[in-house]
Amino acid sequence: MFRLYSKGCEYAIRALICAVSSAREGRFRARDVCERSGIPEAYTRKVLQSLVQGGFLKTVPGPGGGYELTRSPSALTLLEIIRAVDGEDTFDSCVLGLPNCDQGNPCPLHRMWAEEKARLLAQLDSITLKDLLTL
Repeated sequence: MFRLYSKGCEYAIRALICAVSSAREGRFRARDVCERSGIPEAYTRKVLQSLVQGGFLKTVPGPGGGYELTRSPSALTLLEIIRAVDGEDTFDSCVLGLPNCDQGNPCPLHRMWAEEKARLLAQLDSITLKDLLTL
């Protein structure tokens, strides 16, 4: 079954929306995000670590520490978040889940999906975290 992004990515998006909307002095703590978003803390910490590794967040050590965005919410796109959590190749597999589908051996939806995927990726790259905060 086709899924735009993973459950972990859904959690990352929800966590970032909660974090940014409630951050004090630009900082937020994983525990606070978990409480507000209803995401399990262990899972949230793993997702936040993916965002740190992707360069979207930085950790702030010590008392009053936590996490901070490395860029403004208006400069962070939904496509970047998805790729940071799910991987750069997340949109490269067959939409039907067939293991041998490629340009040389296309599935019945391959060409149509390639065109739609290009439009989808452009849309995901135009939606920012700031846009999601206003929903």
